Formats: sequence, structure tokens, C-alpha cells
Amino acid sequence: MDELDRSRWENIVDAAVAVTSDLDLDSLLSRITDQARELTGARYAALGVLARDSDDELVEFLVKGIDPDTAATIGELPRGRGVLGVVLREGRPLRLDDVASHPDSVGFPPNHPPMGAFLGVPVRVNGVVFGDLYLTEKAGGFTDDDERLVMGLAAVAGTAISNARLFDELASTRAELARLAVMEDRNRIARDLHDLVIGRLFAVGLAVDRIARNVSEPWADRASRAVDDVDRAIADLRGAIFALGSDPATDGARLVRMLKATAAPLGFAPTIEIRGDLGLLDIGLRSDVHAVMNEALANVIRHARASKVDLTLDVEPDQVVATVTDDGVGMGDRVPVSGLANLQERARRAGGTLTIEPGPAGVGTRLVWRVPVGDLVEPGTASVG
Repeated sequence: MDELDRSRWENIVDAAVAVTSDLDLDSLLSRITDQARELTGARYAALGVLARDSDDELVEFLVKGIDPDTAATIGELPRGRGVLGVVLREGRPLRLDDVASHPDSVGFPPNHPPMGAFLGVPVRVNGVVFGDLYLTEKAGGFTDDDERLVMGLAAVAGTAISNARLFDELASTRAELARLAVMEDRNRIARDLHDLVIGRLFAVGLAVDRIARNVSEPWADRASRAVDDVDRAIADLRGAIFALGSDPATDGARLVRMLKATAAPLGFAPTIEIRGDLGLLDIGLRSDVHAVMNEALANVIRHARASKVDLTLDVEPDQVVATVTDDGVGMGDRVPVSGLANLQERARRAGGTLTIEPGPAGVGTRLVWRVPVGDLVEPGTASVG
């Protein structure tokens, strides 16, 4: 082996080391193309990548040696027809002194630089053709050594591409496992909050309520307000729990289940209807919706003496509307001021409104909590209180 040959094979060893050290697929493809051009002394180099479900259609064509302005005037990149398609279909090297002399040549588009000598080599990944390396325009044409060098580089490139793909898969799997671990942690915290903290708050609320029924004013009124505060704290906490385990794909079903659990003291099942996609709402607004519907339902349970309750949530492109209607005794003085203030504050923060009015035909109460969504909501305003 003469010095020239030794130098060129040493270059491919260096190229192999450089290529196999890159685990970013886009960067790797660019580096392979650069190395092929440098190893052969070609003026132009390109790497075409096949569509995964095709053996002759290129979905990516990376070019080296053509400046951006010239590339812009050429227009659409090759898709695997003509001589390029021969290399793709046959899956073996093709070396030509003049690419235009091949019977499958389709010529070049306007503004394309002239190209004569041609060398095309397939790149295989795990035995399957991934794409092809194309080299053109070398003074004196391409030699047997050029072909062997590029074939060696293509073999190394196939392994490197396989490694890069595997690295991407592992990174994606690791990210998914990390996400699942976070979700499991959040779900565990949510379960603890629900099973321990809410249970204790509910017991405290019941105890204070019993006291309120057996003491005189002004202590009865103070005790009643304390019960309302406990109810509000429970609603807020349920909103936080909802946010911890939030998943747009299942939030609607979770909200229905939680409202049914809250409604247990009614002694009958309320009508619950959710229309629209909760996934349109950010996590803070979903938490607000949950807390508002829970608190409104809790007010009905404690004060309305109703025999029928309808809960409706409408998620529209520009607004979300929560409506709670009962056939109870109406507003009067029984509606807890602290509870209303909390619902009003949640509406205000989200740029919306709270309306409380008599129900249909003047019977019972209808509560309507309405806030805008999307660009109409100020960032960060719709959050758990």
C-alpha cells in the first residue's frame, strides 16, 4: 500500500470515528455527507433518505457544495427518479464518467449546476436500504478506491444511524418513564390529600354544623360561617387534587365521578352533563371549573333542601360555562356569603362573571359561572385559590 492509499484509508478511519461519535440523527446525516465529499474530493455530495414505507421515494435530500442561493433557484429537491432511483431500486453502487450518459438519466432542472462524473452508494441500516450517498463532479472521475472508500463509509454510517435511532428511542422511553414517575407521585399525593385531609375537614365541618344547630345567636351564625369556610376549603382542596391528577383525555369522566361522590348526601342522583372538550382548558382553569361546580353543589346540599339538581358544563371555543340549577327553597339568606365570594373571586380572576338568579318558573336557584378561554384569559389568572 503506497503513502497515498495509506493516507486515504487513515482518513476513513478518522471519518468513522467522527461519524460514530454523533448520536443526533440530523447532525449525523450532515456529517456523513461532509465526510464522503472530503474523502473523495468530489465537488458536490448529497444524502437521500427513503420514506419508511417506500423503496424509491426520497423524503429528505441533504446537499453539500451548492450554496443556498443556487439551491433556492433550482427549486424542488430530487425525489428519487432518474439515475438516483437506479441506486435506490438496485441497492448497489453505481459509478459513471458522465451521469447524462445513463439511459435512465432525466436531465437537470433549470439553474442546476453542471454535473458529470457520478458515484452513488446505498446506505443500509440493519440490512435495509435507508438511503443513498451521491457524489458528483470530481476531476478525472471517480476511481475504484473512491468507490471502496465510500462503501466503507456507508457501512459505518449505517451502524451509526442505527445507534442514533436507538438513542432517540431510549431518550423517548426515558422521558416517558420520567413522566409516568411524576404522574405516579402526583397521584399518590392526590390520594393522600383526598383520603386523609378531606376526610378530616369533612368531619370537622359536620361537628361544627351540629354545634351550630344547638347554640344561640350570635354563636350559631359564626358557627354556620365556619362550616361554610370548611366547605370552601374542601372545594379548593378538591380542585388542587383534580389538578394534580389532571389528564385532558380523562378529566371529563373524573369530574363526573367526583361530582357524584360530592352529591352523596343529597340522597338522590343529580343530573350531570358535560358538553365539549375539557382539554381545551389549561390546567388552572380546569381546576377552577372543578372547584366551582363542587362548591356550588355543596351549597345546594347544605342550604337548598332540593329534590332535583342539574349540573351542566359547556366548554366552547371562546368560553366555559358552569351552570347549577336546583328546585329548592331559593336564595334568601341561606346562601353562604363566603361561598359566593369565593366563586365570584374565581370568576373575576379569570375575567368572567358569576350570576345567581331564581330557577325556572321562579322555583329554586340557578347559578351560572361564565369565563372566557383561549386568548381572552389573562395568563396565570385562572388558578387554584
